[in-house]
Amino acid sequence: MESQTSKQQKQKVEIDIVGGRFDKVTTVLEEFEPGDENFIHSYEKMGLEPRQVGDVESREVDVKVPARLHLNVFDMNRFNLNRPGGGGLGVSIGVYFYAKVKSIPEPVIRTTGERQLIMAHYGHIFKKLLGYDGGFEIELQDHKRRHVGLGSSIGSMCAVCIGMNEVLGRPFYGWELRRIMGFHSCEESPVNQQYLLPAFETGIGAMVSINGGWVVASDDLVLVQRVALPDTKVLMFIPEVDTLEDEFQGKETAAESEVELLMRRARTLDALQVGAKAQIVLLDMIPAMIRNDLKKMGDALFELTHMGSKRAECEQHGAFGTPIYSYINAFRGMGIEVAGMSSVGPTVFALTRNQDAYDRALKYLKAKNISDTRIIETEVDNIGGTITENGVERTFINDTWLQG
Repeated sequence: MESQTSKQQKQKVEIDIVGGRFDKVTTVLEEFEPGDENFIHSYEKMGLEPRQVGDVESREVDVKVPARLHLNVFDMNRFNLNRPGGGGLGVSIGVYFYAKVKSIPEPVIRTTGERQLIMAHYGHIFKKLLGYDGGFEIELQDHKRRHVGLGSSIGSMCAVCIGMNEVLGRPFYGWELRRIMGFHSCEESPVNQQYLLPAFETGIGAMVSINGGWVVASDDLVLVQRVALPDTKVLMFIPEVDTLEDEFQGKETAAESEVELLMRRARTLDALQVGAKAQIVLLDMIPAMIRNDLKKMGDALFELTHMGSKRAECEQHGAFGTPIYSYINAFRGMGIEVAGMSSVGPTVFALTRNQDAYDRALKYLKAKNISDTRIIETEVDNIGGTITENGVERTFINDTWLQG
């Protein structure tokens, strides 16, 4: 990544937060350059024990991690820029990120491929936290589907964090990597191309990218339950909705508009309905997961999709959510076990073990003239992240070092 010869003035975006009639504060999104130490948090703030690395041999690894669908956030009042959490549901899908990470003796960070600002910042984070005198060469390829609910940013961060951690001799456990990503989540600025903006994180992306399968997270980035979903097909598509028009025209990225949504109506609705959401998760979703009853899992998710922050996320795409809900309802009527919208959308997904239902859903999308370029056919990834070194591939699914 070549340095910019001229820097534009950093901008700040102030977002009024409304979580209820008497809950009104302001969050500030402030642009920063990769490596700005004001945006590298201490071990104490992240709740981690300090550690250092000594001399590091030159090593190179290839990392592959799956993308995530973020099915639901339980309570958006439980997170902010400096407070990751909120809990949620997520599932790992067969769409991938690829990173090549090499430790080098020179104290520089060289990046190629996609998301170079993010990669450079995370290189600086690891150097600062670990007192690492060397540097990194990082190459990343993301899945090219950005700001549509498929976790392009957190998946990129996860791939590179795993790679850097590996070439440095595994100084961090998996749950510690999750905390590092949670506190340092960021996006490219929509205003100045050479700057980043801090972002919000629940931990779901890191959980499913590392562990695969379907996960339930509680607050403070804690993984509560994870199950594999064998033989489960995934059909996703990106519908034509008004909210995509500005982004396709280059007017804005998701950063500011997402903050406006998450910090206002979504918080208000979660404040009203978080108790009912928690009951559905505890008494319906988790038992269905343990039984691996995909239909019951889908029933619980369908209720959550019409409540709290997910309702606000669906509503932002116009007509009080009608465009999104019409697809979800149609999928369910066809016999699809699990249907919903990922993150702030607009990607709509269907998970099924019923081939006939899958074929009907795909035929339905074709009849709706959904372009083939907007349809993704894959399956649930139950393996999670892998590392390849010297031609030998290792998975983390049974590795207690990285799980948890």
